[in-house]
Amino acid sequence: MKRLISTAIVCLLLVCGCGYHLPGRGEALPDDIQRVMIEPFNNKTAEPFLETQLTNEIHDQFSRRRTLEVVSTAELADAILSGTITSYRSSSVSYDLNDDITEYRATMVVEAELIRANGEEVIWQGSVSWREEFFANDDRAQQDYNETLAQEELSRRLAQEVYNRITDNF
Repeated sequence: MKRLISTAIVCLLLVCGCGYHLPGRGEALPDDIQRVMIEPFNNKTAEPFLETQLTNEIHDQFSRRRTLEVVSTAELADAILSGTITSYRSSSVSYDLNDDITEYRATMVVEAELIRANGEEVIWQGSVSWREEFFANDDRAQQDYNETLAQEELSRRLAQEVYNRITDNF
């Protein structure tokens, strides 16, 4: 019994001391970075309006979590976040018995960087990607709507990923 309690305590101490923390709550940013300006992201893909959707989601992530204050001009900012959607594609992933497409996968890749407002230092730079499936439909309008929902989810997930990587320095 004593051995079981000792083992449980050792395991508890190991888990508590492993450095695990919730994403987006790390201390990776320099102390003097308190305000960020988020520039509109660029879109190097043929898919229209992805950049607006992603920029809005990133802005929402930073505003909601309040780790950094989001400001509207570079003069007020300690750091500037910018980025580019480098890739977007949609491809079929599943078929029915008649060899008709039943499901698609949309994939988006984003490169982003956080630099000091004076441009002298890159604080964080990275590439993130995400995939989201959506159902095919014989009605083209419904399929386009399904893809739009997938794009919204892609933007939301990528915004979370950019935020987490910046604040946790992954």
